Amino acid sequence: MSELHDAIIIGAGPAGLTAGIYLMRAGIETLLLEKALAGGMPVNTDRVENYPGFPEGISGRELMDRFAAHAKTFGLPIKEFSEVSGVVHDGKTFIVTTTEGEYRSLGIIITAGTEPVKMGIPGEDRLVGRGISYCATCDGMFFRNMDVAVIGGGDSAIEEGLSLAHIVRKVYVIHRRDALRAQKILRDRAFRNEKMEFLWNKRPVEIGGTDQVEYITVEDTKTGEHGRVDVSGVFVYVGYRAKTAFLGDLVDRDASGFIITDENLGSKTKGLYAAGDVRKKMLRQISTAVGDGALAAVNLERYLLEIKS
Repeated sequence: MSELHDAIIIGAGPAGLTAGIYLMRAGIETLLLEKALAGGMPVNTDRVENYPGFPEGISGRELMDRFAAHAKTFGLPIKEFSEVSGVVHDGKTFIVTTTEGEYRSLGIIITAGTEPVKMGIPGEDRLVGRGISYCATCDGMFFRNMDVAVIGGGDSAIEEGLSLAHIVRKVYVIHRRDALRAQKILRDRAFRNEKMEFLWNKRPVEIGGTDQVEYITVEDTKTGEHGRVDVSGVFVYVGYRAKTAFLGDLVDRDASGFIITDENLGSKTKGLYAAGDVRKKMLRQISTAVGDGALAAVNLERYLLEIKS
């Protein structure tokens, strides 16, 4: 029989690390499981400027390293490269199956974050890793002095486009509408950047190339006319979906897989909470993930006191 923990957290992003800090400080024996390296999505952010306490800004990697270091000062064990494939509940405990084996707990917090949505167009699957990327911070260096395209008009697309502009020769921002959805401060910076060119009312319909990306075909959303944009790289930011398939029917979800919670961040299964980007909510930011992590941890603590009393 696997060892029984008081609590297991799945996902070591800002919500998971915050929850771990709160639980460990409360004296609750906790294990944090992470499928890759601790830090979550923010580690791919070149510069974080809206997290309180850092008026000069801070890199996403450094901020998350500080989160992890803080959690470790309270003794939180973080098992990296331990991907969860399934969670079941036997009525008393949660059984978590991972690549490293099984773990059991009395309560659980899901902070598994999101994954990028693919465009689903010809050439995308074939050329992933051969010029198509979903992370400019990770792969931008491979396109130094080349022309690239960024797909999308939200915060992520424009933030990454600005990051790429420091490295590449030209950034084509391809957006299906005639206005960006990104925050005004990001829009203003992008419009001032001479390396960024905006292709409005365009949607990608094909990515072409023999062994590497050579071009992207776009369609005008108003006229239906097709055009070709020659690029060496394509960075895709058309949305995110929640990573929740491993939970089976333990939770209710919306159409994109985001977990539906109550005001205390509880799910339909008692003892299972969701925090951060993985749950259905309006705003997904580091600051909101931190708040979620704290709230989920406090409510899980109360749940554990209730079942142990």
